[in-house]
Amino acid sequence: MRVTNSMMRNNSLMNMQKNKNVYNKYLQEYSSQKKIQRPSDDPTIAVRALKYRTTLADIEQFLKNIDDATSWMNQTETSLKDVSSILTTMQDYYTQAATGTYGSSDREKIITQLKEYQKYIYEQDANADYSGRYLFTGYRTDLSLLFEKDQEHTTYTITEKLDVADIRKYQYVYGGAEYDATKTADDYATESAEFRATHRIMISYDNCDDVVPTITYKDSTGADQTITPVVKSVSDDTVFNEHLKPDGDQVFFVPETGEVIFGDDIYETVRNGSDLQVEYQKTSFKTNEIRPEHYFNCVAYNIETGESINYRNPEKQEMSYQINFSQTLSVNTIGCNAIDTTIRRKIDEITDICNDIDNIEQELKSVEKRLQDCPADDEEKLSALNELKTQIETKLTLEKTVLTNQLGSGITVCQDAQSKVNVALANHGSRYNRMEMTKSKLKDQELATEEAKSDNEDADLGEAYIGFSEADLLYQATLNATNKILGQSLLNFI
Repeated sequence: MRVTNSMMRNNSLMNMQKNKNVYNKYLQEYSSQKKIQRPSDDPTIAVRALKYRTTLADIEQFLKNIDDATSWMNQTETSLKDVSSILTTMQDYYTQAATGTYGSSDREKIITQLKEYQKYIYEQDANADYSGRYLFTGYRTDLSLLFEKDQEHTTYTITEKLDVADIRKYQYVYGGAEYDATKTADDYATESAEFRATHRIMISYDNCDDVVPTITYKDSTGADQTITPVVKSVSDDTVFNEHLKPDGDQVFFVPETGEVIFGDDIYETVRNGSDLQVEYQKTSFKTNEIRPEHYFNCVAYNIETGESINYRNPEKQEMSYQINFSQTLSVNTIGCNAIDTTIRRKIDEITDICNDIDNIEQELKSVEKRLQDCPADDEEKLSALNELKTQIETKLTLEKTVLTNQLGSGITVCQDAQSKVNVALANHGSRYNRMEMTKSKLKDQELATEEAKSDNEDADLGEAYIGFSEADLLYQATLNATNKILGQSLLNFI
């Protein structure tokens, strides 16, 4: 085959172009420090690069989620530990108060201190927020745990689950003599106050609506049972603490105090059952009382607009953050699962007992004043008043014993509440530890992915320089060879 100058020229230019391409490839690789400049240079490297970059972007987002979750959980832990610390202090205070003797000023100090503890737990810790979002309110992070002002325009129908084991024996003072100008000493003697016992459980609110609630439970066979209690208002009492004395088969609901009182006979039936719950209504809420929707299944009916809202499953409102591939973590703690309402209720009960004692002491002072004003020769009147004084003093002594007992039971309430907080803290801590381990794993995974990404994309500068030098030598050699070949043609010999 005849080889012409044109063929040699074309082949030389083609080879020069190939060498220039190789030369340019290593030049770009060396100057950019990347193996490829565009996906078409090496599709395999390009696909891997996309995969590594996507993985790194996901890891960065997971780490950001973990940082946000860590801040939320740190604040939650601080509040829960604070509640636990206050409950420990309250136990010491209850122990000290239960072993003391009290005058009127002492009782006022007890109530004041207990209410300060209560305010700190509920208003400072339970109602805590982080960046404008409330920590213990489940999904409704924009709604405070407590009412921010008095509320009178919405009626809540609350379904509260109770533990049958919390129906406790309760000792109280029943009866007592009251002044009547027509009564004799014998009359007063027959009206003496006495200790009695009943079976009682307290719901989470006092000052409920004067509406008959519904009580349901499962008996020992598992069958559903319904009780319709008698609404027994304190204001209707004709005898001191009459609202605590149902007949054997009766159940009293006391709206002012939020007590459910079981007669002896029906208590024996209920105590062997389970799944006790009370459905009741409450319209009047004071500032800083707990919003029912954060603790109970309830229906809120707006009296002004007629609108009803159903609130369900407050204890299951978990806020989950994605902290790894196909892995989520619940970062919040629900208030109803951590902070018990019995703390507030026990303090309210002790306050009521102290108020009763104050009233009895006022009665005693009134009788003493009557004795001072009574004529010395009116022996019958003096005898009646002295007997009345004796009966009131007895009643006062018994009521102070009730106060001491309730201060003692406050220790148990605090211990139970602290156990609940500690369980919540343990659950919180286990989730926090899991998150920390996940963060550590993500950091390692991020480093490994960065290395793999670098191995895939980044050029080896040593190899790139060697390749560049070789391509340069080859290109120069091609130029020299082409120059020699094309420098002369057949025309030079003709």
